[in-house]
Amino acid sequence: MFEHDQQTLVMPIGGFDLYYHSYTKPMNAHKTPIVIISGPLRGINTYASEVEQFTKDYPVYLVEIPTFEEATGEIISRSESISLLKQFLFNLGIDRSTLMASSFNSLLIYEYAAEFPEHVESLLINGITKKLRDSVLYTLEESLHELDSNNMESFASSVVLNFMNFSQRAKIPQSERIAEGLFEKVYNLNIFEKRMIRAHISKMLSLEGIGRSPQCPILFITGEFDNFMTPFEAHQIARNCPQSTSVIIRGTDHMVGLEKKDIFTRLCRRFLAGQPLNRMKDIDLLETNSFPREKIRMEPRWLLNDIGFLDTGNGVFVPTNIVDINNFGCRLYTSFEDHRSLNKTDKLLLHFPDDDLQMEIILFKQTDNGHFRGVFQHRNFESTKRFEGFIDKVATTCNSAYAA
Repeated sequence: MFEHDQQTLVMPIGGFDLYYHSYTKPMNAHKTPIVIISGPLRGINTYASEVEQFTKDYPVYLVEIPTFEEATGEIISRSESISLLKQFLFNLGIDRSTLMASSFNSLLIYEYAAEFPEHVESLLINGITKKLRDSVLYTLEESLHELDSNNMESFASSVVLNFMNFSQRAKIPQSERIAEGLFEKVYNLNIFEKRMIRAHISKMLSLEGIGRSPQCPILFITGEFDNFMTPFEAHQIARNCPQSTSVIIRGTDHMVGLEKKDIFTRLCRRFLAGQPLNRMKDIDLLETNSFPREKIRMEPRWLLNDIGFLDTGNGVFVPTNIVDINNFGCRLYTSFEDHRSLNKTDKLLLHFPDDDLQMEIILFKQTDNGHFRGVFQHRNFESTKRFEGFIDKVATTCNSAYAA
């Protein structure tokens, strides 16, 4: 019987404490172990389903790699994290392993495998990107500001509304239950956990690309509706790896490992066993050198072509044409030369006068001819749901511009 509440073990390494769990059955003790790197959104104790299934075939270790120095709060580099992981495995006597990680920690195991190929048999990666898109980067910056201000209700709401694809929740089984649990977890973070998630977000904000590709077999998994680290972004990395397999799990977003646990674990087990994946339920197996064009974008943009007003916060309301729009962002145009210097550092509200509605927006990708890209800031469930109602109404009356 699998005991998911096993006592957490501690391994001191170079002034850091690495917390981990170890699960080994005598009949599998000789096999290459699976080492799962836990992260800020999924702690060690949330992997019960994966561990229960994986231990049928392999030894399993769950470990939390430090992201900052407890004494100073200084964020440690990825190279330091890689060194800690290497020493952790060496101390356990593990010469070769399969590494598994999601989201923030995916790059850690990706670069570890490239640097130490002799120690890695394969990788299981759930969500990865070379660099954050501008819209995601600015949203994370604002979320970090809420965390630093200790505005935990706003920060927790932002995590749920932006890390998960809230607008697609009706198509994602258990999405609302998982969203409630994630909100509760983030809202109640202790001081250590706040520092950990801050370190992870800061690392993502400074991400400027990745190193050379690992040569080992890699399974890249993304959720169909993952708008934080999209399937297309993962595929752009996978296509440069000589032994990569890319799959999309339908009806999931960035929290794919929680939303469809059984499919996720079965997919990983079949991959490790060398079994075919193409006939699995709810799985889209992607070709190595091509990506379906219709899957590149998450949601249509609707050609609104209506008037709105940007509130600059100093009593000035800038009239603007809302060219196209969806739940995540919009394209704006202003013909006023004096207003073409608006940029993302401005705190702006976009007013929709005909609907008595306003949304906080960050502008980016300005052009010389007065066009702007804007990303909406979702930090409140009620206002987000009301805005969804507005977009639903727009979708029934406007044509689609292109995929967003």
